[in-house]
Amino acid sequence: MKKIFTMAVAIILASCSQAELEETSVGQKEIKFSNLNDKVTRAANDNNSNYKVYAVWSGATNSNWFINDVANGTTNLPQNGPYYWPTTGTVDFYSWAPATVTATGTYPTLSIAYTVPSNAAEDFTIANPKTGLSAGTVAFEFAHKLAKISVTASLSQDLITAGYTLTTTGITADLGVQSTGGTIDPKTADAAWTAPNATTASYTGAASYMIMPQSSIGCTIQVTAGIVVKDANDHIIYSGNLSQYTIKSGDVPAVGTVSANTFGMGKHYMLNLTIADDSTGGGGENIFNIITFSANVADWDTVGGTDTPLPQP
Repeated sequence: MKKIFTMAVAIILASCSQAELEETSVGQKEIKFSNLNDKVTRAANDNNSNYKVYAVWSGATNSNWFINDVANGTTNLPQNGPYYWPTTGTVDFYSWAPATVTATGTYPTLSIAYTVPSNAAEDFTIANPKTGLSAGTVAFEFAHKLAKISVTASLSQDLITAGYTLTTTGITADLGVQSTGGTIDPKTADAAWTAPNATTASYTGAASYMIMPQSSIGCTIQVTAGIVVKDANDHIIYSGNLSQYTIKSGDVPAVGTVSANTFGMGKHYMLNLTIADDSTGGGGENIFNIITFSANVADWDTVGGTDTPLPQP
């Protein structure tokens, strides 16, 4: 089968600020939360998600967390609060979202073994720790720990010039990956993944996914619905899916400190499949295999011999 697509990749840098702690001066200093969701870069279903907060007090005489709670993403109230600044010592703060992601470890360590959900629609973020604080505002700056992949399609310039048009309403795509999870320490600055697994998976039913950072080489994409191609006379010549494309070396460029051929942490990759005149559908059929006609008239084969006499009635 011919190589059917060229692929353009656009990369969007993504970051968000989510939570901050601030001081009030009514009686004892209460620790309050505010949720500063970035509704542009975060997943649609993650707006106002609850976030987890851990805190360690330097003056603690036991092996208990000063705070181990969930803050409501809409009201910003901790489920078991309120909490107050200690009158002595300092407090270290750690946080991530969504709060449904759990951590393990013996106090005061934390470790998160994360697996991308089966629909790959969850934005997982971790804030850099804020340590040694005793008052004032504690502003968490959250960073995306996954890579975001969005898939679209377009026509080659030759087809556009020839009058063809493409609509992608309701486009969906399958995305095949080579890693689905790993381990990360939310108590470290600029937390990075360790021991990513080698579990393959295919995410389906959407056109955008948040995945484990990994090599792009060998990952696959296939548009499964939403493709409609029309000719210059506005006749539909093809609708349906496209054949699968396997990402090769050189398709995904380097950006910043992230090397080429990598879906990097915190980066949004726009994968654009360009349909050409030799592109094929999901069943291998040529999208532009238009039915044409030709005609040829054979010579008459004259019957030899004498005329055939027929009586005229």
